[in-house]
Amino acid sequence: MAEIDAYNEALRSGHYQKNDGLLGKYDNVRRFWEDEELGLYLRPYLEQLVARKEERGERLRVLDLGCGSGDGFEFVTSISNSKSLISERVIKPGMLEFYKGVDINEGLLRQAQDIYGNEQNAVFVLSDFNDYGFSKEQPYDLYLANYGTLSHNTDEQTVELLSNIARHSKDGALVIVDWLGRFSYEWQTLWTRDFEHNQWIDYAISYIYPGGGTKQHQLTYFQLRLMGRSEVLQVYRQARRRAGRSIALRKLADRSSFVGRHMDTAQYHPLCQPLRRLVNSLFEPNLCTNLDEVLILYIPRDGFTEVNTYHQRFADCWNYLITYTKALLEGSKVPEALAEMPLSLRRSLSAMKDIVKAAAKMKIGNARASLVEPQLGYCLRELEMKLQQGWGCGHGLVAIFEVVK
Repeated sequence: MAEIDAYNEALRSGHYQKNDGLLGKYDNVRRFWEDEELGLYLRPYLEQLVARKEERGERLRVLDLGCGSGDGFEFVTSISNSKSLISERVIKPGMLEFYKGVDINEGLLRQAQDIYGNEQNAVFVLSDFNDYGFSKEQPYDLYLANYGTLSHNTDEQTVELLSNIARHSKDGALVIVDWLGRFSYEWQTLWTRDFEHNQWIDYAISYIYPGGGTKQHQLTYFQLRLMGRSEVLQVYRQARRRAGRSIALRKLADRSSFVGRHMDTAQYHPLCQPLRRLVNSLFEPNLCTNLDEVLILYIPRDGFTEVNTYHQRFADCWNYLITYTKALLEGSKVPEALAEMPLSLRRSLSAMKDIVKAAAKMKIGNARASLVEPQLGYCLRELEMKLQQGWGCGHGLVAIFEVVK
């Protein structure tokens, strides 16, 4: 299969390892933006699930479909409790009874085993998750299919998968999945209204290599499903009918607008700016970022008024927050306020004003790089979470379902 060949190429490159920072699979945006944002979307539903399990004296069972390198284990066990500022986790030590990761790629499973194999309650299984026999074992409480996993599926496969999960699971079980967003700026040249005939993107894992897309012609390409809101809702309605109305959509949200993996490769849209690299720099200790380069120059595409409006509004708020922060750092006049100032932007402005003021009084080596810029990165992420519409305008379109019986 082309997918297996492509991921094996990534493994052989050495850039698909559990390192972090400015480049690779586990860069700063992945760790401090994407993983945490997914956790924040899931957290209120997971807290309710865990509370019910604790009341019954039960523990949590997790099934990670298309687990790859086993990232789902760290993802679910690292989500912080909303009521705690001391890093208390939603899933406390001892609460996780069992985690099973399922994937079709032996190389990725070996990597998962190397990283998480010493966990007593974690196992990894070689299997196509679409053929997985749910009825052969106990139901799970949380099902994961993150980081574009369901974009490997046809819609019929996803309908069957979701309906099987719903039929097999108990009341209150959660499912968190995502697809590649149809209207991400990374592939604006592929935007379409003809959803029937333009469902797929020819995809390559070129983002992990230094220099972005310089190795594009040498890599294996495979097809991934692009999804917008209307397409997800269609899949959901079909799965709900097939499952006897025992599954409910709780949330649909965009993730990674303007910081997706292929912003820097410009592989699918030549006018993309390398914003992921720059936001990675915001989160990097002792490294100052040229804030002028982080400003978004959004170029709309005719025929997509609603999508353009979202992207432009987000870009305007993003740019205002950056120019405001830059003015605070330089001690210059702050920019004139936007005509529309959403509450999330006003809160971010207040946060940056406080952090710059505090940084000026703190005796640390590089307060801007290690204190101000990371906070700016978090505020930009907060803007996305509050302004997103769940239309498929980010790199990922996240859906959270609950089993209702």
